[in-house]
Amino acid sequence: MQRLKKILSIVIVTFGIIALWYWADDNDYFQTDYKDLTIDQKKIFKWQDGDTGESIMNRYRKHFADTAFYFPGNRVSKVKLFKNIPLVGVFTGRTLKKEHVNSFVEFCNDSVNFDWGETTWDITESEYYCKLYNSENDVVGKIYLCLYDCGMIKSRPFCPTMKFGGLSERGSVWIYNLIDNEDNWQ
Repeated sequence: MQRLKKILSIVIVTFGIIALWYWADDNDYFQTDYKDLTIDQKKIFKWQDGDTGESIMNRYRKHFADTAFYFPGNRVSKVKLFKNIPLVGVFTGRTLKKEHVNSFVEFCNDSVNFDWGETTWDITESEYYCKLYNSENDVVGKIYLCLYDCGMIKSRPFCPTMKFGGLSERGSVWIYNLIDNEDNWQ
């Protein structure tokens, strides 16, 4: 009986450590430098009484070229792609070759790659997520990609050029080609 209690204690402690590690990695607890929106900036994009779909879209459009909202708000030196699989996903990382990093950031900041649409999906439904790193190896941006089921993305920090998160046909083709071409990855 004593031995069973010891084994059960070890299993519970191990599970707790794994769960804590997963939570910390999922929240980028160990290495972050996000440039999230300020409270005043968030108010710009928040739905307000009297808003119509068109009025909120016009507010987004007004800030497409505003460098204060460029994604991710930091210089990016590395992009890693992970499969969004709980506990296992952190071991599936692939690093984008350096010569493609700038084009990936440009993709994220080009409104032509995105469409307006409903964002009724949850990030747990995404097949992949990307982490963007600065030269100090801090996470400065993160993008969840729900490609095959819904054609949507969600970014942190927020970027108005990504509209409501829907990928346009051009954006879908570009991101599929990036992910599927093994020559793009180290």
